[in-house]
Amino acid sequence: MEKNLFNFHSRSATVYVAVRPNLTDIMHKIYFEKRCITICPPYEQALTDPNAVQFCPGDSMDIPGLVAMFEHSDTLERVYIPAEDTEAAYRRICSEFREVDAGGGLVSNRRGDFLLISRSGLWDLPKGHREKDEDIKVTAMREVQEETGVKALRLGDLICITDHCYKRNGIWHLKHTWWFDMLYTDPVDLTPQREEDITKAAWVAKSSLPDFLDNTYPSIQEVFKIKLG
Repeated sequence: MEKNLFNFHSRSATVYVAVRPNLTDIMHKIYFEKRCITICPPYEQALTDPNAVQFCPGDSMDIPGLVAMFEHSDTLERVYIPAEDTEAAYRRICSEFREVDAGGGLVSNRRGDFLLISRSGLWDLPKGHREKDEDIKVTAMREVQEETGVKALRLGDLICITDHCYKRNGIWHLKHTWWFDMLYTDPVDLTPQREEDITKAAWVAKSSLPDFLDNTYPSIQEVFKIKLG
């Protein structure tokens, strides 16, 4: 567990410290499909919205009850969990899941185009699970190469880490995905990994991104938002 806690602190420093230097005040987002659970300080401006739905856990974190709030409403998009110590609340929520790590890449070429893949009807970025004892940077490079056929990559900086939860075989999982900036310089035909339900891989110009990002996951939108500012 200590390794995961270190990673969580690394994410906070990379993404949010410039805005909120106090680790106890950092906001954390956990995505559930296209919806979001946000752990935030009690003074967060979003909580003043009369339509904001707040979830205040008791002595135990009721994950099924939290997810049921989404499943029983077609219009509910965000649930807020206010906490004085958001980092402690985040770790507490994480402990209720089976945690898995993944790595992926936001790949661009010399023209400034971005590499996107179509998976299960939505546009996505290449990513995949970390193998045992594998460095997360190696994971990210390997998964991008396997899912797109692109080989000549230059690894850049960590962009951010996103979280999303899903249920598999009756068990709730929480996936932490490390997203790295990557540069591709050689021309090549893209080869989508069809066994991973990837039907298409394409270079997308920055000017065309809005149409693609309208048909993707909020976590992918977050990666682009942090990268592009």
